[in-house]
Amino acid sequence: MRAPPPRPMLGAERPHVHFAWAPARARAAGGFTLVELMVALVLAMLVIGIAVAVYAGTSRNRGDLERSSRLAENAHYASELLNDEIRLAGYFAEVNVVGATWQAPDPCATDLAQLGWSGDSFMVPVFTIPVPIVGYRRGDAEPACLPNRKAGTAIVVLRRVGVEAATVASIATHPHLQVPKCTADSLVKRWVLSVKPADFTMQNIDCKTIADARPLVVRSYYVADCNECGADTTPTLKRAELIDGKIVVTPLAEGVESLQIEYGFDANGDGNPDRFLEYPDPLLGPAYGEWFNVMAVRFYVLFRSPDAQPFYKDASKSFNLGPAGYSAAAHDGYRRVLVTSIARLNNPAGRRETP
Repeated sequence: MRAPPPRPMLGAERPHVHFAWAPARARAAGGFTLVELMVALVLAMLVIGIAVAVYAGTSRNRGDLERSSRLAENAHYASELLNDEIRLAGYFAEVNVVGATWQAPDPCATDLAQLGWSGDSFMVPVFTIPVPIVGYRRGDAEPACLPNRKAGTAIVVLRRVGVEAATVASIATHPHLQVPKCTADSLVKRWVLSVKPADFTMQNIDCKTIADARPLVVRSYYVADCNECGADTTPTLKRAELIDGKIVVTPLAEGVESLQIEYGFDANGDGNPDRFLEYPDPLLGPAYGEWFNVMAVRFYVLFRSPDAQPFYKDASKSFNLGPAGYSAAAHDGYRRVLVTSIARLNNPAGRRETP
C-alpha cells in the first residue's frame, strides 16, 4: 500500500528560517559610519591637493618658459636689428663722397635744406653729405623728437639711402636721392634730392630712361621708459624715423633696459677701427675727433623679461655695460640677459680698404 501524502504544514508549524544576508542589508541601508566618511574625505582632499599641486607646478613652469622664450626672442630680434642697421649705415648709392664736407645735422630735421645735403651741382666746388653715424652719450640731452627717453641710456643716429630703389612716379612726400648714370648728366649734377617727381630727370647709363631714386633713411635708436606711454612703464627699444616729412616713433622690442655704445675710430685710413671711444675726443688726435672716421660700433644691450617671475632670485647678478660700468643687482624678480656685439660700417670702411 502506498503511504499517504504528507499533510500540509500550518503557518504556525513552519520552521523559522534565518537569511545570512539580512544583517548586511540592514547595515547598508543605514549609510556610512563617521569613521568611513572621514577616511573618504581625507582621501578626496589628498587627491585634490595632488592635482592642484601638479597643475600649479605645470602652470608655473609654463609661465617661466614663456618668460624665458620672450626674453630670448626680444634679445635676438633687437640685437640683429641693430647689427643690420649699423652695417648699412653710410650707403649713399653711387654718390662719390671723395672731397665731401661731412655734416652732423639735427636728427629731428624734416626740411630738405636741413638734412645735410648741399652742393648738388658741379658748378659749386664745395659739397656736404651727412655723416653715416652720430651718437649721444648717456648724459647728453636727447633730441626733441625722441620722447620718454630712459635716463642713462645712449642714442645712435644712422643715415643712408634705401637698399631698394623706387620709380620716380611713386615718389610723393618722402625725400628721395637720385644719382645720374648718364655721362652727360654726371658732368652737371652730383645728385638730385627732392620730394617732387618732376625734379628727377637724371638718366640711366643708356642716357634714355629715367634713373631710379632711393628713399632717404634717417633713423634714431633709443630706449624709452615705456612701451605704450601713459599705459605702462615697460622699458622699450624704439626708433624715431623720418617718414613723409615728419618724425615717426615706433616701438621695436619690449624689455630693453639699457643701451650703451662705443665707436671704433679709424686713425690711419685703412678702414679698420684703431680705438673704441664713447664719443669723439680730438685730444687723442684729429682722427679721433670726427664722426666720419667711425668704422665700427660696439653696443651693449641689457634685456629683461616682460614681467616679474614669482620667487625668482637673480643671485646678485650685475652686467658689464661698457662705458656705463657695471649695473647694480636689481633683486626685483625679473630675468635679465646682456647682449654685446660689434658691427662694422661696411660702406665707409669698404671705401678705405686698400685694393
